[in-house]
Amino acid sequence: MQSVAVVGGGITGVTTAYALAQRGFSVTLFERHRYAAMDTSFANGGQLSASNAEVWTHWSTLVKGIKWMLKNDAPLLVNPKPTWHKISWFAEFMASMPQYRQNTIDTARLAIAARQHLFAWAEAEGVDFDARKEGILHIYRDKKGFDHAGSVSQLLAQGGLERRAVTPEEMRSIEPTLAGQYYGGYFTESDSTGDIHKFTQGMAAAAERLGVRCLWGSEVARVASDGQRATVTLRHTDQTTDHHFDALVVCAGVGSRALAAQLGDRVNIYPVKGYSITVNLLDEQSQRAAPTVSLLDDETKLVTSRLGTDRFRVAGTAECAP
Repeated sequence: MQSVAVVGGGITGVTTAYALAQRGFSVTLFERHRYAAMDTSFANGGQLSASNAEVWTHWSTLVKGIKWMLKNDAPLLVNPKPTWHKISWFAEFMASMPQYRQNTIDTARLAIAARQHLFAWAEAEGVDFDARKEGILHIYRDKKGFDHAGSVSQLLAQGGLERRAVTPEEMRSIEPTLAGQYYGGYFTESDSTGDIHKFTQGMAAAAERLGVRCLWGSEVARVASDGQRATVTLRHTDQTTDHHFDALVVCAGVGSRALAAQLGDRVNIYPVKGYSITVNLLDEQSQRAAPTVSLLDDETKLVTSRLGTDRFRVAGTAECAP
């Protein structure tokens, strides 16, 4: 039986370990925290949203980023201080712009397939992650944003995703708690919400039941490969230990860049920080007042998600830092 090491215990690392174990590999998962899903997979916007498959590599994103650069309350924050990493990442960002249309279509296909896998795994393993299949409503305040969403919808449709335009009256019918004035919206009935932290922890337990060896609280000092075998070196208080495998998968989020470089690979990942707040809805009145359908305000880049019956999450801001 071939042995595989997976570095990183977020949603990508855990589901990778699970899928490999299903295929008969001997899998060891390394995670520096004591539990799964304690970094990027801890508290995101909570949307399982194929309708957000539009890639960022569009000229309008660049224009907005420059315009918002000096605004403290901008939805997209970019520190103007130059670094080689930042410059190289933005250069690749701009170089990808000609592929915007095809990349959006391909990302939609990928998102639909991923969504099917996630729900199938959760059902097979009995993982409760406060999922709500109420759809996602994108809201637009002006004609320009609404028209752009229409062109995006055409690309998403080529990727296999159906979503429909709705009037302000239909928007309030879909989500009665919605207030404010809007030009229109787009509603994706097949999208949903869920708690990424609960999902990842549940799948980590499922992976262990399949035989995955999960080494929590294990800090990876370095990785190496001779083309035949892979080595993962763990750092302890005053010593290191080597672990050898037939293959290695790096799923360490922003830390993947440094680990990949040790293997001779270039993975130009740049950290983008988001913010979220989760409100506990402790009584029936609060539960009735909070939106049930997940909302995304494209102008302010704010996302709301209902997690089960008694939690409501708001997330927003993309901060390219440092």
